Amino acid sequence: MNIVLFWNGVLLECSRRDFTRGYANSQQPGPIRTSRAMAIVHLAIHDAIAFKNGVPGAAYLNKKGIAHTVAAPPAGAVDDIVAGAAVTTLKAMYPRYGDFIDDSYDGGNNARFNYGEEIANALLAARVNDGSDLMLTAPQVVSPVYGQHRADPYAPGQARLGPAWGNVARFTGNAHKPLAPYPGQGLPNLLADADYKADYDEVVAYGAEDRRSRTAEQERIGVYWAYDGVMNLGVPPRLYNQIARKIVAGKNLSVARTAELFAQVNVAMADAGIDAWYYKYLYDLWRPVVGIRAEAAPDGDPFWAPMGAPQTNVLGRSTFTPPFPAYPSGHATFGAALFQSLRLALNSSAGPITTADVVAEETAPAGLVASESFTFVSDELDGIAVDSDGSVRYRTPISFDNYVRPIWENSVSRIFLGVHWRFDGLPRDPADNVGGVPLGLAIGEEVHAFFNNGTSLGGSV
Repeated sequence: MNIVLFWNGVLLECSRRDFTRGYANSQQPGPIRTSRAMAIVHLAIHDAIAFKNGVPGAAYLNKKGIAHTVAAPPAGAVDDIVAGAAVTTLKAMYPRYGDFIDDSYDGGNNARFNYGEEIANALLAARVNDGSDLMLTAPQVVSPVYGQHRADPYAPGQARLGPAWGNVARFTGNAHKPLAPYPGQGLPNLLADADYKADYDEVVAYGAEDRRSRTAEQERIGVYWAYDGVMNLGVPPRLYNQIARKIVAGKNLSVARTAELFAQVNVAMADAGIDAWYYKYLYDLWRPVVGIRAEAAPDGDPFWAPMGAPQTNVLGRSTFTPPFPAYPSGHATFGAALFQSLRLALNSSAGPITTADVVAEETAPAGLVASESFTFVSDELDGIAVDSDGSVRYRTPISFDNYVRPIWENSVSRIFLGVHWRFDGLPRDPADNVGGVPLGLAIGEEVHAFFNNGTSLGGSV
């Protein structure tokens, strides 16, 4: 097996356990800490291969100008060096699973393992003071103003997740990628903005607990992409790594190209988490469950309830809205960064994905791009996951013709759960830099340019 995919599998199992009862978990809580952890592990693997292959100019440590004492590599195969880098970073991120991580390595050459460990320690040292050690949660604002995020009324004690995460040091450039305000931002009546009103009416009709206008297919989309930190599944960065694994499975990539691709994907998602959370707390916008209830009559509905994030593998129906502001959507930002990174790293189609491509997908699908087509089974709909009523959900493979369609599905999925406004992910006018999709697409381009500036581990594409 490709050594990069092997250690990625160990990483995904650590992440799954971190959200599953029966394990000592919550070591990397939430999608933001998980995305950072995954980036660190894959950067260590990437750099281990870069130094071993004699292309130190491709190493992240050197591209970032991080001081280190990594010397010439010992002779022999790369597997033990990668193991040293992977085991060291995995145990740093998930120390309670040390026995499982150690058991994943069946032993080998100590000198090569120690060399990988040295590379990993240089990367870990570089992230020690990156801002990620600040308090992850905080109480809600005592007296929120009109339009401001506040606790889900179905979870009145809900804290805020990641209010300072936007200050964590980015992995590539120093500046957050730009993002425009949400529609109506700053207006005394948000419903006076036509785009806000359209998106408001949409989630009222399609995201409600009692289904209303939502079709079975739209509900499938909502559940398929969820991964809202639940039992046995975890959070979106795990889902997106699973998709990346599925996509590369039949492409026969070299170890070097696989290492670079997974480094790009996970660095893009780590920066996506940082940028999305920066804007979440800059704009601090309420979620639909608050905004729909709070708006003045005749448009408000004080009893409206969302379908809510699926409480997969937990019995008992409850509506749940994630504990952080709406704009932009983390799902949309992560997903767009993933698929942009995949297209650019695999050179699967001419040019990067644009916001216009994704907006058009709803009414004029792009059609088949053979090099981008794939079929994937979400753990939410794998024939094993249990719904809140105790029934087992049917296994539901979904096929995609290109990388644009899943960006669109992933973004609008949150409307059908009633936890986001459309503009949290996508603008109605593709010329507007609004939502997580354009933000994630831009981050994907930035990360690809970083890894391909000068020497590239997998070869520039």
